[in-house]
Amino acid sequence: MGISSKALVSIFIVLMVGLSSTRVLDDYVDDYTTGAITSAALTYATARGINALVSMLQSSQVEAGVGIVSGSMTIGEVLDPINDMIERFSTIMTWVLASLAAQKVLLLVASHKLFLYLVAVLGISSLLLLFYGPPALQSLAFRSFLVVVFIRFALGLAVALNSGVDYLFLDQQLQANEAEVENFESNIIGIDRDREFDTDSIRDSAISFWQGLSLAELERKISAGIESFINLVAIYLLKTILFPLGFFYAAIFTIRQLWRIDLNPGTALR
Repeated sequence: MGISSKALVSIFIVLMVGLSSTRVLDDYVDDYTTGAITSAALTYATARGINALVSMLQSSQVEAGVGIVSGSMTIGEVLDPINDMIERFSTIMTWVLASLAAQKVLLLVASHKLFLYLVAVLGISSLLLLFYGPPALQSLAFRSFLVVVFIRFALGLAVALNSGVDYLFLDQQLQANEAEVENFESNIIGIDRDREFDTDSIRDSAISFWQGLSLAELERKISAGIESFINLVAIYLLKTILFPLGFFYAAIFTIRQLWRIDLNPGTALR
């Protein structure tokens, strides 16, 4: 390598070591991940609460006539599609929370002091070998440094990009559907979430609510509730499972490419 090339590589190494020692990206990513876990946990808790309410209503033997429909319709018949949807939604949200927790753990590992020391040690070693070491070891040390630096920043950058996608495309839809789920009781069952009810009051309130609806209106409300759960499933799967899987495969490809970098072609260790 020429002197100018070595100077450029040296500047790059120093910049990466210095950037690694800062926590600007780490703090932002940690806040974003914590917020995502909190939001997903609240949505999961809301769904489980609705599931408990629906199960309680289904267990009652009371029948309620719906609007102008002749005869009567059991509570279980009305709520069974929603109950099935919530069960599946809860299972998927468990995967989502596990994925977010794993990402947070990996981010903590990548920003740990021991990892920062590893970046510094490999950076200093690469600098020393760059000027005083054999050509074969120069490439090996620089490759190792690049891989560790990539691991140090890659997950944080992926989460930052994910937050950008959220802001531009997903946040508005996510908030709208989460609000619809949170208002499920009032929109579908006729329950005011801000008031406290005992079992009989919940049952009576639901029956009274349904009796004032036409069958078409009731079906519309149930369909809207199911649609909100499906939309949330799609959004959470995209941002917490599919996107990280795509990043994982991209990271493997990038690491392979970094390991092929050769500062001194024909002399580096293979």
